[in-house]
Amino acid sequence: MRTYLKLQRKARAKVARQEQKRRRRFIRKFKVYLGNLLKELALKGAKESIEYSLELERDEFLARDSHEWVSKEEFRGYRNGYSQRTIGLGDGQMSLNMPRVSNGQEPFESKILPLYLGTSPSVLDTLPQLYLYGLSSGDFREVLMVLLGDKGVLSPCSVFRLQKHWNEEYLSFHQQNLDSHYAYIFCDGVYIRVGGGGENLALLVVFGVDGEGNKRLLAIIPGYRESYENWLDVFRNLRERGVAGIGLVVADGIFGLWRAAREVFPSAGHQRDWVHKIGNVLSKLPRRDKRLQKRAHQDLLKIYNASTRAEANEGFRQFPKKYQGYPTAVDCLLKDQELLTTYFNFPREHWRHIKTTNPIESPCAPIKARLRKAKRLISERSALGLVFQLMLKRQASWQRNRVSGVSASQ
Repeated sequence: MRTYLKLQRKARAKVARQEQKRRRRFIRKFKVYLGNLLKELALKGAKESIEYSLELERDEFLARDSHEWVSKEEFRGYRNGYSQRTIGLGDGQMSLNMPRVSNGQEPFESKILPLYLGTSPSVLDTLPQLYLYGLSSGDFREVLMVLLGDKGVLSPCSVFRLQKHWNEEYLSFHQQNLDSHYAYIFCDGVYIRVGGGGENLALLVVFGVDGEGNKRLLAIIPGYRESYENWLDVFRNLRERGVAGIGLVVADGIFGLWRAAREVFPSAGHQRDWVHKIGNVLSKLPRRDKRLQKRAHQDLLKIYNASTRAEANEGFRQFPKKYQGYPTAVDCLLKDQELLTTYFNFPREHWRHIKTTNPIESPCAPIKARLRKAKRLISERSALGLVFQLMLKRQASWQRNRVSGVSASQ
């Protein structure tokens, strides 16, 4: 009897497993069907909305209803049916009925869908990302064909025009006026390889934080090294565009940068990045001695986390006594003691934001990672436009710094 019951349980369990497999297969098929259905409904709804907007645009251009009579002076043309227009969207192709106008005093051109727009702006926004993943202009055709179909691709000429537009936006950006004062600015260099010879191009990047805590990109200036002359051009560009005062300049240990900043903005404070400094000091100690490395790292963190300037200065005094056998590490720390403690002159709630260059390192890190993979940034001109577009895309998602209530003169 027990054997019979055991066999029955096994049989029921087998049937249950088979039923569960059938249910899973059905759910998978249904998900695919539902996804395709939702995609079709979305495209259909978008098509109806766009065509309705285009019809309203034609009515507004003619300034009359379909059967309304107007005088010869007010006449702007006849409704002349529709023409077919196909554009590429992120979810596929869409064929639209474009309204036409004949016998008008001036041609009717849609502002909703400009004459030569064949791909949606959301698709065009992905092109800088594709470039930095190593694609060239000729590769776009194959990639966009997979995403959008045969009619949604961009020709190399279209991509070239888009590159030209990016570069024009970059040049226009560096002519725009800036705020007169910034509480903090963060400076960093982004290195990329350009040209057939693989030369390194340094993009000198500056972010600014105003008194309300809003962070924005201020400058991307090219240079082949982070020299005094190149950083001087950057700070002069900021001054020419209206920046009169800066509260604090935060950067890593670039001597030319500090010299240029003192010359152009003599009243600004200077804060050396703590993260880079800790790494530099530890690199002067024997790497194989893990205990020494750990102990020195803890002592440096005590100075970094000091609640008062006196506490930090005491840490600076104790460090040479503990590590007197490693003079290069001691000198590496003490030579920048003043630059490392400038943040004490600013509100305590801002310290965690201004002790390091993380506010600029963090947004630049994904771009640097992609740039390391990029192998086809042929010219400096195209590289500047691409990196600028990526910076603008990321700027929209930058978090607001909690540094409100500080002025550049503090």
